[in-house]
Amino acid sequence: MALKLLKTNVEKVEKRKRHFLRKRLYAEEFRERGLDDVAYKLEACEETELLVACSHCGKHWWVVNHCRLRVCPLCSWKVAHKRAMYLKLMTRQMLHPKMITLTMPLWKKDPRKGISYLRTQFNRLRKTKFFKCVSGGAYQIELKPSGEHWHIHMHIMVEAPFMPYQKLFSAWKKILDCKAPEVDIRSASTDKQKEYLVKDASKSASFEMHPDRIVDWYIATKGLRLFATFGKWYNKKIEELDTEGELFKPSKQCPFCGSEGTVFFARDGPYIFGGKAWNEMQGFVVGDEGWQRDMDPVIKMLDEYEERSAIKMYA
Repeated sequence: MALKLLKTNVEKVEKRKRHFLRKRLYAEEFRERGLDDVAYKLEACEETELLVACSHCGKHWWVVNHCRLRVCPLCSWKVAHKRAMYLKLMTRQMLHPKMITLTMPLWKKDPRKGISYLRTQFNRLRKTKFFKCVSGGAYQIELKPSGEHWHIHMHIMVEAPFMPYQKLFSAWKKILDCKAPEVDIRSASTDKQKEYLVKDASKSASFEMHPDRIVDWYIATKGLRLFATFGKWYNKKIEELDTEGELFKPSKQCPFCGSEGTVFFARDGPYIFGGKAWNEMQGFVVGDEGWQRDMDPVIKMLDEYEERSAIKMYA
């Protein structure tokens, strides 16, 4: 089973070499900027395995490590895919789905304040008479570097029967108090159109930016919520929107004994069982390998690719 899993991971790495190399470049940049914790998580992501154990039967096995960072080209794709599925299920329940894009003038100050400012202005728009036709939706805030400054905008999926462009433009212009803000409205009556809107609205980080700017992006967005729901979909969970059972729901059961709620990461053992109890059982669960190990074939493949690759990802 372990060999089959390793072979599968090596095949995945072969297909996503550029994403792995970009991840490594980002890790180097984070380390140079003094963010060693982020660098370590990026370096370990999908290049190491974590030990998992069951407290009921005592079995243990290895799983691929994922950093789950927004700036990771590997993990962020999974988050974007999950968000796209969320929006896809949401639009199926909408009779009149639309995507609105709201922009604001180039932001030259602290980008964290720019994100907060955009969200505040959007909340003001929601309180206007014009926006009363919207029953609910979800939004995604995007942040892209533009020279030394930032282009901050928002994609919003809404349920609304009719939204005149000119009225939206006038309302947003008044709120921002600027001459010509960029706004856009797109309707989606067919499944193909809905899929296009969902794909556009579910994007998060732009991984085409230079590594030094991705660090700035991380600092600017750390701890901030960039994706949120409102109105009738406020705090809706994916499972509540899933009426056709399309989403894969991984089981938390132990694959050996079938017990639920007994699976844990070996690294969390001291916190779960207490230091004294864990000291007694650690040798049995962890063994000589520890709770994390390198995926040597994967690392070797990436190291060799880095050495022989003539591809320059950034000028």
